[in-house]
Amino acid sequence: MSLPAGSVVAFDNVRPLIMTMPAYWADGSELRWTEHAWGVLESEGLTTFHDPVEEVQVLCRLLTLAAAGRAFSDLASGAHVDWKDALGTGPETIAATLDQIALGRLAERFDLYSRFDARETAAGLAAVVARQEWEEVTGALRHVLGDTRLFASLWAIRSSETTYPLDDRVLEDIAGKGSGDKAKAFEWISEGMPL
Repeated sequence: MSLPAGSVVAFDNVRPLIMTMPAYWADGSELRWTEHAWGVLESEGLTTFHDPVEEVQVLCRLLTLAAAGRAFSDLASGAHVDWKDALGTGPETIAATLDQIALGRLAERFDLYSRFDARETAAGLAAVVARQEWEEVTGALRHVLGDTRLFASLWAIRSSETTYPLDDRVLEDIAGKGSGDKAKAFEWISEGMPL
């Protein structure tokens, strides 16, 4: 995938890539959340690039969003958090479509090779870059949405009827009814979504 320098990676450009990623929820609700979250990143200037290396960085932020959604779902359902499982490793995944030279240059720019096994695939390197982008991406989500709205938007992925952004009624319905699994998931967000 290649767009003119100074471009914004629009959600429509990455929608086909998202469709190749393993889904936690089968009804497409993750796609709707990712589109909403991508809009947040766009509002924070995190979907703009000026060269092929920055373009790969932006596309890795899409992987970071997928990983954040998976980590939240795992945590909320009591499963072991396995964010890398959300990224996929097949030939049609986002990592496989990245410009491999630009991905290597990005890893070099971030000095990531010390954390990367040379036998790894492009998917492995893209996952390391996605992890590098974690604080930037989750920080933008928390900054724009706030912890409560971010929590509710991620919790609402479970419903096939959810539309984004959440209206106040849905937000109150989710955030206003407490439970142990909700408390644990909200605490994770309020602590900065640590991995």
